[in-house]
Amino acid sequence: MERLPLCQGLSKFTLIFPSPTISIACRTSRQWHVMDIRIGGYKYGALFPRLDLRFHDDSLQGEREYMMFKNILCIFSLAAMSAVLAGCSSAERSYTSDAKFSASIIGPLQEKAIAYEGVYRNPVIIVHGFLGSNMLDKKTGKNVWGKFSSEDGYSISAEKMRALSIPMEKLKPLKDIKDETVPNGALNTVEVNFLGMTFKENAYINLVNVLHEGGYQLEGSTLDPGKSYYNLFQFSYDWRRDLQENAVKLHQYILQKRKYIQKQYEALYGVKDYDVQFDLIGHSMGGLVSRYYLLYGTADLPEEGDKPNITWDGSKYIDRLIILGTPNAGYLDTLLEMQKGTDLPPFPPALVGTWLTYYQMMPDPSTCSVVYEHDHDKAVDIYDFLIWVKMKWGLANPDQTEVFKVLLPDVKDPVERRLIAFDHLKKCLQRAKRFKEAMNVPATPPDDVKLYLFLGNAVKTTRKATANEKTGELKVIEYGPGDGKVLESSALYDKREGEKTWVPFFYGPIAWNSIIQLRAAHMGITNDPAFKDNILFVLSCVPTIRYKGVIEDYWKNKQE
Repeated sequence: MERLPLCQGLSKFTLIFPSPTISIACRTSRQWHVMDIRIGGYKYGALFPRLDLRFHDDSLQGEREYMMFKNILCIFSLAAMSAVLAGCSSAERSYTSDAKFSASIIGPLQEKAIAYEGVYRNPVIIVHGFLGSNMLDKKTGKNVWGKFSSEDGYSISAEKMRALSIPMEKLKPLKDIKDETVPNGALNTVEVNFLGMTFKENAYINLVNVLHEGGYQLEGSTLDPGKSYYNLFQFSYDWRRDLQENAVKLHQYILQKRKYIQKQYEALYGVKDYDVQFDLIGHSMGGLVSRYYLLYGTADLPEEGDKPNITWDGSKYIDRLIILGTPNAGYLDTLLEMQKGTDLPPFPPALVGTWLTYYQMMPDPSTCSVVYEHDHDKAVDIYDFLIWVKMKWGLANPDQTEVFKVLLPDVKDPVERRLIAFDHLKKCLQRAKRFKEAMNVPATPPDDVKLYLFLGNAVKTTRKATANEKTGELKVIEYGPGDGKVLESSALYDKREGEKTWVPFFYGPIAWNSIIQLRAAHMGITNDPAFKDNILFVLSCVPTIRYKGVIEDYWKNKQE
C-alpha cells in the first residue's frame, strides 16, 4: 500500500480571520512534517512526525481524496487555534516573540523616583572631557574655543594659537605658569558661523538632557514645575592644564555647591549642615580628573621616586563615580597628534605639545602601544625625553620653527626658542609619568563609594603603532574595539594589554562595581539609548550604601 505525506498536494494555505492574517506553509521530509505559521508578521513553527497511514479501500483515488480531506482539516484546526491565541494576546506578549523596541517604558515606580526631590537624592556634577569647555581670552574678551568660523576648519591665526597654547618658560614649574585664557562654561553646544549663518552641534547638552529627563535641574536653567532648587552642576575647567591641578579646583567647586545644597535643605526641610554627597559623572578626560580626586583629594603628585599614597580623601563627598569613555590607560592618538598635528581643527604639533594634559593621556607604558618598526617586540619608552629628541616629536621637531616664532614672539634667538621648548617638553613628560604611576596603583575604594563604567566597543580604534628609528615617523599597525578614540581595554584599564602571556579574565588597578558596554562612538556614549536607560535607573532607583540604611529602617518599622 502506498504511503502518503501529510501535506501532499498542498504547498501553502492561507486563512483570513478577524485577527491578523495567518499564512501556513507545509514541508515534509522522510521522518517529519513541518508547518511554518505566520501570524501578524510573526513566525511560529510546528513539527509533527510523518504519519504512516494505511487504508484497505480498493479505490486508490478514494484513499487520496480522504487523505487530502484529513490533511486540510488538520491544518484548518491548527490555524484556527493559532488565530484564537493571536486574538487573545498581542504578538509582543508571546513567549516566542523576538520583537525589538526603540524605547523603554518608564514604570510608575521609576516615575515616582524621578519626580522625587529631597535629601535622599544626591546632586550630580558633570565633569567634561578634553576640549569640553568654552575658552575665553580675558584680555580681548574673545572666545578662542567653542565658537568657530568656516576659516577655522583649514587654518589657525597666530592670535588664536598664542591664546590656546600654554606659555613656555624655562626653569619655571608648570604650576606657576599662568596665562590669560580661562574656561568659560561647559561646551554644551558647538557653534559654527558659515556665511553669516550660525549652526549648532550638540556636545554635552545630550548628557544634560538625559539627566533632565531623570528629574535633575541644571544650574541656571528655568526650574520645572514642582522643583525648588538646582541639583545638576557642570564643572568647567581648563582642559589644557595639569589634571592634578584641575582635581584641586574640582574640590573647591564641590565645596561651593555643597554649601548651596545645604542651604536649600535647611530652608526646605529644616535639616542643618546635612552631609551632602555627590554623584560625579566624568566623561573622557573628566573621568581621570574625577578618579584622581577620589583617590588623592587635593594632594599633589609625589616627587620622583616616592610612592603614591592613596588616601581616598575625595570619598568624603562622593557616593558614586560614573565614568564614560575614559582613557584610564591612555590613548594612542595623543602621541600621533603631537607628531603630526591635528586635522580638524588644524593645530600644529608644537601647539598641542604645550598642553600637559596630552602627555598625561598618552598610553600607559605597560600597554606597549608603540614599538620599533624593525623590532615589534621592543617597546618605545614614550616618556623618555631623549627619545622625543631623537624621534623629533612635538616640541622637539625642528620643522616647527615658524610655530615657535608665534608661540614665543619675545624670544628672537631660534636656539633659545628651541631650548625653551625642550625645557617645557621635559617637564611635561616628567609630570605625566608621575601622574601615570599614581593612577596605576591597585586599590579598592571604601564600601560607601561605587564605581560605574560605561564604554564604547563598536568602533575600530588605534591600538598599536610602529616608530621608525631614523625618521621618527609613527605608523598605526593594529586596531582594536573601542569608541574611536579610547580602546575598550584602556577604559577598563585591562592590564593584559601589552602582556605576552594571557589569562582568561581582565584585571587591573580599578575595582569596578559595574561595567556597561555600548555600541557607541566617543561622544555618542551620552546619546546612546542603553546609556540613558541604565544611568537613569542607577541614579533614580539604585540606593547608595548610605541610603540602604533608610530602606532597612523603613521595612523594619513597617514590620513592627
